[in-house]
Amino acid sequence: MRDIQSDPIKPQSPAVRLRRVRKNASIRALVAENTLSPADLIWPVFVRDGEDVREPVASMPGVSRLSVDNVVKAAREAADLGIPAICLFPYTS
Repeated sequence: MRDIQSDPIKPQSPAVRLRRVRKNASIRALVAENTLSPADLIWPVFVRDGEDVREPVASMPGVSRLSVDNVVKAAREAADLGIPAICLFPYTS
């Protein structure tokens, strides 16, 4: 009788090594190690009517509702920081 602790059974290697995950850059990016960069982010922007309005949101410190002219500035700032997308949330009272 053999001792399982001292003589482990080694699994066999597959006969075919599938390399589909390395075929192109898009697939490689999907299966790569997890990294987080500004290119992975979406900037939420809370929009309200008016001009040159920046109204703090009470329930979210540091976050403001912006008028459309300020949203354009925020979108430029996001692009300058390398954030590729913004998500607009309209103000409904």
